[in-house]
Parts: sequence; C-alpha cells; structure tokens
Amino acid sequence: MKTIKDIAEEAKVSTGTVDRVIHNRPGVSPKTKERIQKLLDKYDFERNILASTLAFKKKYTIATLIPTPASKNQFWSGPNKGLKSAAKEIQKYGVITHRYYFDQYDLKSYERALEQILKLKPNGVVFAPFFYNTSLAFVEKLKTNDIPFVLINIDLETAYKLSYIGQDSFKSGYLCGKMMNIITAPKESIAILTSKKNVDSHLAIETRIKGFMNFFETNKNEKPIHKIFVESFAPKEVYKALTEEFSKPDHITGIFVPSSALFTVADFLQSENLQNIRTVGFDVHQKNLDYIRKGTIDFAIDQHPFEQGYMGVKILFEYLLLNKTPKPEYRSPMNIVTKENVDSFNVASAIEYSV
Repeated sequence: MKTIKDIAEEAKVSTGTVDRVIHNRPGVSPKTKERIQKLLDKYDFERNILASTLAFKKKYTIATLIPTPASKNQFWSGPNKGLKSAAKEIQKYGVITHRYYFDQYDLKSYERALEQILKLKPNGVVFAPFFYNTSLAFVEKLKTNDIPFVLINIDLETAYKLSYIGQDSFKSGYLCGKMMNIITAPKESIAILTSKKNVDSHLAIETRIKGFMNFFETNKNEKPIHKIFVESFAPKEVYKALTEEFSKPDHITGIFVPSSALFTVADFLQSENLQNIRTVGFDVHQKNLDYIRKGTIDFAIDQHPFEQGYMGVKILFEYLLLNKTPKPEYRSPMNIVTKENVDSFNVASAIEYSV
C-alpha cells in the first residue's frame, strides 16, 4: 500500500507537494501536478486510504438533521431518501450515520435536536438550518468543537461551513416572478401565498419571496401583488383564505407559492372550477406532478431534493476519510417543469430508491 511519502519519492517532489495535489490546493505547476496525479491514479490512492481505514477499524460518526417529512407530497421526503441512501453506501467503511428530525414550525423542537447532536459529538454534521439566529449559534458551537458541517437546501452566511448544496433561493424566486409575468396580462393582480410559520423559520422561502418581488421592482412592472398569509397549508386554511381573496371584485389572476405546497392551491382551483388562474411554485412530488399534467399548475421548479441529501453525506464522507476538500457550494439546477415535459420528471413513480 503506497503512502504519501512513497508517491513523493517516486515523483521526486516533497510530501507537501503531493498533499497539495491530493487536496487540490494551489502552488503546484501544471506539469508537476499531472505527474503526481498519474501516480495517485496508478496506485489507486483513494482506495488505499479507505482500505487503511478499514484495516485499523477506525469509526466515524455523521449526524444529519432535517424537518420530519410529513408525507411523500412534502419536499423533505426527497432529502430524507438521499440521506438514507448515502448512509447505506458508506456504512461498510465504518461510518455510522445518526438521523435527527424536528418540527419545522417549532423552535423548541429544533433546539432539542441541536442539543442531541452536540451530545453525540459527531465527526461531522449535515443539516438544513432553519431558525436563522439559532442556527448561527449552533454553527459557532460546531466551530468551537472543530466539527465540520455541510448545509443543504438553506444557505447561511458563515465562513465556517464546509459546503452548501441547494439552489440560489433569490434567483429561483426571481425566475418565478419572470414566469408569472409571462403568463399573466399586464396590470393584472397576482398573489403570493405562504404560511406565516414558513416565513418566520425558513430563510430560503423568505429569500424566494424577495427574489420574486425583485423581478417586478427591477423591471418597473406595476402589476399589483397581494400577500396572502395562512397559518398552515391545511386544506381548510387555504380554502378559507382563497375564497376570501376571490370574493373581491378585482380578484387575482395568478398565484405564486414559494414552497412545495402548490398542490393545495390546485386543489382549491379544481374544487371551485377556476380554470384561468395561473400558478407557479416549487417541487415535483406526485401531487404537484398530477396537477401539472392536468394544466392546473403552470410551472414548478425542481429542487433535486434527493441529490441534496445524498450529496451532503457523500461530500462529508469524502472530506473525513479521503481528505477531499469540496467546493464551497454546489448549486442545484433550476429545472422548470410544465405540462409539456412533466413525464420526464415523474421521479415519484419512475424511480425507486433502495432505502
């Protein structure tokens, strides 16, 4: 089994130079880097590190934290499948994954989960940072304890994160504004429907709304925009709020939902036989897909939820065991799903993950 010292001697460079190539750090000429990389590939250096880890029976612990997936029609069921799938793959290398969950609308539930993670003293953490100030305080504790962490879905402005995996929330909201503008007539009223609890706890949703509004502000568009708040996306709450909105003489002609709950609006529109109301939002779980296929939902942005969870664990695993430093961020693409391409995104029924 080749060591860094062996690679350095054969390449006729210092061990520090080999280390820089392994970690993709600057300071090595392209010619030298190519020579070292060929030797690393020749001796399958990464596999040797994993083999060494197994030989010494070194154990690693990773903690993951996301909201409890309420149903398959809720965004967090996707990252949860990704976390589980990655955890199964890395288990054979002595990496134990502890999964923690919390109520995304309950700060106390979130705080309890964070405390449990700190008591575990894991080697690394993958989590979705709800409740901004509480999350920043948790990050400080991770830093103090020298615990690397990866953020998924919601980004934080902190230099301590190992990496972030998810969309640019502002740009995705801006894109939704652009799509809404295309499918509604000038000066027609539109609305943003969201839960008060979401805005208070979920930074990404708040940022999407800012991006949506920014499109109209930047383009000097005077389209009236109403904000409709519900306590939750329970059917009765949505029905009551939208019934009141549509009772107005100058009612809205388009609705933007900055979350995966777009189908609740589609439920209402279908039940009231409202066929000319445009809808834009997020996520391609089965209920949203069904309404996209019917044309009740015009556009939904796919966030690639499975990949967010899966990549979060795999990136941390490679950092801990292979010393691979990831990129600061991995931006999920903003794929737009509509009636014409919906069958290409039918992931809910076409793909079965072995988790």
